Amino acid sequence: MAKKFYLKERHNPQFKNPYYVACGQLTKKDAKAKENSLYGDNFMIAYETEKEYNDAIEKLKANGQRVQ
Repeated sequence: MAKKFYLKERHNPQFKNPYYVACGQLTKKDAKAKENSLYGDNFMIAYETEKEYNDAIEKLKANGQRVQ
């Protein structure tokens, strides 16, 4: 089973804008587990290739988004 590359979109009610966490290559099960949050919401965004993943990170940064 091929792993996909994931970005976590984090919505914290204390912040105006979401921020993103680069999670790298994960199984679908591990990605689903990272959606759980005690406070706020997490959404996992999947990418088929590392290039798509890296391009998405660069686009977010270029648009002024915070990526950890």
